[in-house]
Amino acid sequence: MPLPALALGWLLVASAPAIKYKASARVESVVRTPLLTERANAPVLNDVVLAPRLDSVLYTSLLEVKLVYEPQFLLRQAFIAPSLELLQSVYTRADYKIRRDLTLIAVHTTTYGKFPFENYSGAGSVTLPEVGSASSLFESGSAYIYTETAAGFWTSLGIKRLSIAGTLGWIVNGLLDPPVRPLHRGNAAYPQQRYPELRVQSYYNATARDLFTLSLYGKDVSFSTGSRDAMLQFAPGLTHQFSPLVNLSVEPGAAVGLVYPRDGLPYGLLMPTFETLLSTPVPLGNHWPVQAKVRARYLPYMDPLTSQLIPRGDVGLDLEWKGRREAKVIGKLRYAHPLTPGIHRNDAEAKVEVEALYPLPLSRYLYVQGKGQYTWTDHVVIANQPVVQWYTSVGLVVRYDRGRL
Repeated sequence: MPLPALALGWLLVASAPAIKYKASARVESVVRTPLLTERANAPVLNDVVLAPRLDSVLYTSLLEVKLVYEPQFLLRQAFIAPSLELLQSVYTRADYKIRRDLTLIAVHTTTYGKFPFENYSGAGSVTLPEVGSASSLFESGSAYIYTETAAGFWTSLGIKRLSIAGTLGWIVNGLLDPPVRPLHRGNAAYPQQRYPELRVQSYYNATARDLFTLSLYGKDVSFSTGSRDAMLQFAPGLTHQFSPLVNLSVEPGAAVGLVYPRDGLPYGLLMPTFETLLSTPVPLGNHWPVQAKVRARYLPYMDPLTSQLIPRGDVGLDLEWKGRREAKVIGKLRYAHPLTPGIHRNDAEAKVEVEALYPLPLSRYLYVQGKGQYTWTDHVVIANQPVVQWYTSVGLVVRYDRGRL
């Protein structure tokens, strides 16, 4: 009897899906300027952020399920009348391989709660605007939600060197108590957006150095203020690899859009689009440890505050250094400006970001982290003059990796 029971137990354990996971937590001390929606009695604020995080992957030969959960606790004004806020993010993704060249994909991500000092990415890597605090020192702010549910596929159609991927999703993004009328100057509350989103991309390796791409992107956004915007972009592209470390991609295309104002007749937008990206190492001394990416884009931009669809150009520079044991230093520079004769003609935005992560000596699990962000924003709704905001943080990160994620 013990032998059959032991054999059955071994079979159950052997047939169970394999699991990889990484548990981490970070604590950060933050010094920053007030958010646009805060009424603070000091020009500089002090916060503490505590963020545990779990990354896990369950996989078999046909199925892979990924789960990321990250609650974040923000102690605002940590040294003067503190208040505690909670932000929760969850991200799930399932890939099921039907056959060798066809995989079905399902994705769901939700981020919900009061938001801290930065445009928050959360577990699902989504960009979210800022909202205010519920502290007695600040103006009350509504909770914010970003939720996305999407289904898609990946296939090669049985053709060598060809990949096609697509997703169709439903997204809700904005305040739970959103504004229902057009915003006036000085009001930084973000209207809620609800929309379907379509993404299709294909890649074909024509040669060892040339990659042809084709992308289709569209969405139909309804705003809580009563406006509605629809947009569709189509762009073929080419990526050429000059060397293993240097490549250049160019994507010219076209975009068409329809704007349905709250009051007034609908009007259309037809414009060419262009995007180029150069990735190259930066020579420093006798070796090239720093990777640089230079990007320039001309694309339609859906302004979240006025819900107008406008042409906008932006340029950016990314610098990244990676060392051993996940050590890294990242720097980003962005500048964007609408290219339109309308009310947004004088808008502009510049942003500088720096992040460093370095493992502590004699420890496998401890890292020191530093961040900094500087934003200069000129927007027709926010204020008459450009608004400057910044924050810096220093923190400690603890990681435990079980498997290779």
